[in-house]
Amino acid sequence: MKVLIVEDDAPSRKFMQDTVESQGLEVHVAENGEEGLAKFKKINPHLVLSDINMPKMNGLELLGEIRKISPRAIVVMVTAFGCEEYAMKAMELKANNYLKKPVRHAELLPLLKKYESFSKVKPEEKAQPPQTKKPTFSIKMDSILEEVPDMVDCLIKSAENYLDESGQLDAKIGLVELLNNSIAHGNLRSGTNGDTNQILNRVRQVRIEYKTSENYCEWTISDEGDGFDWKSYLERLDADPLGQEGKGILCCKFHFSELFYNSSGNSVTARKNKRSDG
Repeated sequence: MKVLIVEDDAPSRKFMQDTVESQGLEVHVAENGEEGLAKFKKINPHLVLSDINMPKMNGLELLGEIRKISPRAIVVMVTAFGCEEYAMKAMELKANNYLKKPVRHAELLPLLKKYESFSKVKPEEKAQPPQTKKPTFSIKMDSILEEVPDMVDCLIKSAENYLDESGQLDAKIGLVELLNNSIAHGNLRSGTNGDTNQILNRVRQVRIEYKTSENYCEWTISDEGDGFDWKSYLERLDADPLGQEGKGILCCKFHFSELFYNSSGNSVTARKNKRSDG
């Protein structure tokens, strides 16, 4: 995976560069938005990590230029405390995620791992389950996090005739987040040790129901856990948009046209409109 870091603060830029390089990824750096745009056009990176407040061209302007060129590039914005409104504006402008300064390994490393799976070229195409070739289907998967990328690839292929490239990327990132949550925080949350988790891996499953209509594609993901108080998560995020707890849910609200949970919180429906604007 090729990663472009655009950051005018030298220590922050060096920290992110070292972290990305530690994962064996190809990394390029730029000190401002203008330089970042030039390098983006030259190297066509899979992932861009960009500060928002920069000289010459700020991060929001850079994001706008990137989206004119590529709907496929994953863009993560980096912002400081007190700039919450800029992070939300970036999400509205089709950023895929955001990080709060100072960036930490605990937040950056999982993102790199997650997005690296998007850029990997599969050695051979896996056969899709027969039901996923239909406009409406239901499928189950075991609670194994390593199988999420392949499942999401399968789900996106079912919708690729209905969504444009930008819509496919939104749905892909959102579905990875929702499936990971259903497995890790839903089905496996009751596990207290490795042995318990192994038992739950075999017993608990995630059910995915897909349907398409004239106007949208829709996925309903249900786990066998006890659910969670999703409303309180969103309330805390309203108070602190740059907080990490529940951030995945907030990002998913931007990736999908509609997102709603059942009353107990163990089933979520994500809808993506077929038109390119949402």
